[in-house]
Amino acid sequence: MRDIKAYGRDVLALKSDVSVIADIQSMVNKTIEKFSKIDILVNNAGVYTPAPFLEKDEAAFDRVVAVNQKGVFFCTQLVAREMVKRKYGKIIGICSSTARIGVPMYSDYGGTKGAMLAMTRAMAAELSPFGINVNAIACGLTPETSTFRSTNFPQEDLKFMVNMTPMRRTGTVDDYTAFAVLLASDEASFITGQTISVDGGVSMP
Repeated sequence: MRDIKAYGRDVLALKSDVSVIADIQSMVNKTIEKFSKIDILVNNAGVYTPAPFLEKDEAAFDRVVAVNQKGVFFCTQLVAREMVKRKYGKIIGICSSTARIGVPMYSDYGGTKGAMLAMTRAMAAELSPFGINVNAIACGLTPETSTFRSTNFPQEDLKFMVNMTPMRRTGTVDDYTAFAVLLASDEASFITGQTISVDGGVSMP
């Protein structure tokens, strides 16, 4: 927040659970109340619990789907309703290369990111006539995120992922931010329904 204010911009921080529709609606309402509009939505909330497919339990599965799939669907729906009124908007999903390649331990997470890939196309098809662009960024493995650090990801698996990445490194937040800024700008006004891989080549065809 301090960084945003340092640029002379206003900021509103809200704590919400994107798996709860009432929380999403409250977040949208408060944002509209303060800023009168929403130009850009970035669906960045996500959770995962790495575990072998044969050991995944229902509670963990339901939580991943609720945040990563249901949350994206309804955040986009409720924000897009506001964007439609102005016939303008930029919606960006933070996807994952696990949507395109098989990664052990990520069966449920990869499934929700595959759903994001499909929803990006369908939402773009419906919202484009209203001047709204919908795209996504398929990120690679990014150990610097707090979510990743909280999972105690095995070092041997991390080394495996690096070795299968053509650029032989993991991603950083800086690898994605510049592209997100592009998608949020009017320079990308003719790009929609796309999920662009920024993953060091791990998911190249």
